[in-house]
Amino acid sequence: MIRLSFLILLYFASRPGDAVGLHGFHYHGLEEPEAVNRATENITEGWIQQPLDHFNSHDNRTWWMRYLKNSHFYKEGGPILIMIGGEWEISNGFLEAGLMYELASKHNATMYYTEHRYYGKSRPTPNISSSNLQYLSVDQALADLAYFIQSRKNLEGFENSTVIVFGGSYAGGMASWARLKYPHLIQGALASSAPVFSKPDFFEYYEVVAESLRKYSQKCVDEIKAAFDGIEKLIFTDKDGLQKLKTYFNLCDPIEFSPDDLGYLMNTLAETFAGIVQYDKVTNGRTMIAATCEKMTASNLGSPIERLARLVSSNNCFPSSYKKFVKVYANETWDAQSDIMRLWYYQTCTEFGNYQTSNSKNSIFGTLFPLRYYIDICTDFYGKYYNMDFLKGRVKRTNLMYGGLHPDLRRVIFTNGEIDPWHPLSLLSSNLDQQVYGILIKNSSHCRDLYTDTPTDGQELLKARAQVRSIISSWISS
Repeated sequence: MIRLSFLILLYFASRPGDAVGLHGFHYHGLEEPEAVNRATENITEGWIQQPLDHFNSHDNRTWWMRYLKNSHFYKEGGPILIMIGGEWEISNGFLEAGLMYELASKHNATMYYTEHRYYGKSRPTPNISSSNLQYLSVDQALADLAYFIQSRKNLEGFENSTVIVFGGSYAGGMASWARLKYPHLIQGALASSAPVFSKPDFFEYYEVVAESLRKYSQKCVDEIKAAFDGIEKLIFTDKDGLQKLKTYFNLCDPIEFSPDDLGYLMNTLAETFAGIVQYDKVTNGRTMIAATCEKMTASNLGSPIERLARLVSSNNCFPSSYKKFVKVYANETWDAQSDIMRLWYYQTCTEFGNYQTSNSKNSIFGTLFPLRYYIDICTDFYGKYYNMDFLKGRVKRTNLMYGGLHPDLRRVIFTNGEIDPWHPLSLLSSNLDQQVYGILIKNSSHCRDLYTDTPTDGQELLKARAQVRSIISSWISS
């Protein structure tokens, strides 16, 4: 499913809810599960040479893609299970624990974890200029995966092994699309929290955030709305309103009265709640949503605006300059703190959109981050070519190429959490004739099904994991 300078990344990293997948500028990648028993594992790092452009026969440039392998459970004839890397740097976690690991143990499988081109250590180009980012696309990444599978089968004697791919968030979409495009190489897929339908304006995202908060408390939703309404009132009706906001939130810089500065501030504040809902889980005996709502409804902590300021406070000042934000992510060199977000945002500007705007008529997060705010980011990061018309055309192409919510698929499981704000863009229904399963998990959040059962997991989540294990086991055995 990302944000700002190094200090700002640290600011968000220190707060609850900033852990997994497709989100805004405080994104940190798919949360790795904790190892079951590191001492017994046999994880190795490998590299495979890939074409820079799989679709241009006149371009013979290549690069090295990173992957991880665990063959600890493998016995001859066993399947291949592949965790697909998305917009993050891969590490050992999913080869040491989690749902895929459990299936590998049961079925004597070899496990791989592939790193997506441009992310982590898999760097195809000398820098990440806009011209070099033309090779960063889901088309190319899926071709990398197909090339990887074919080469492993040929080189390691796995010609007859069943291949099942796993992915969460954006990589969940990749898992379903890989099965769609390369069914001769892949015999089944688990697509967890996979937004397979693309649209420029994904205003429904914050509608689900609000509804998920409402399940806990209507008063929580009312107080959040009061805070955001109060901020807009300060901005537009109080001559000292911007200075008051600077004091309330310990803003790093004065706010300019411009659509992008205001959009940046309000979007940053809204993402606090988006992250908490999207990644909700039980921590210290209560859900993250519950802990947040308790703070937002505590009248002894001041007005709704003051409570919001307390919620987002940290030892650092709060980011507030759109110009500084753009300066960070316009950096075209590797090793900058902005690497992942510059890369991922490029994909949203050129393939997916899915911008979480304030355009809903039912918005509780104000009105100041409409679609135009996100288009300004695209043009300011990558150039004026990446405008609204360009985005609409590219989103249309993505849905045409991969089927949107109506792909012609077989043997794919779509799992989604009911409170996950991304689930409206995923496939929720089943077609048992084609062995396509849509599993909506009550009271569950983003990608929670990819992990091992824990005592704090709800019964619906435990039931969903059991169903997934059963289905994938049947595919491996057939």
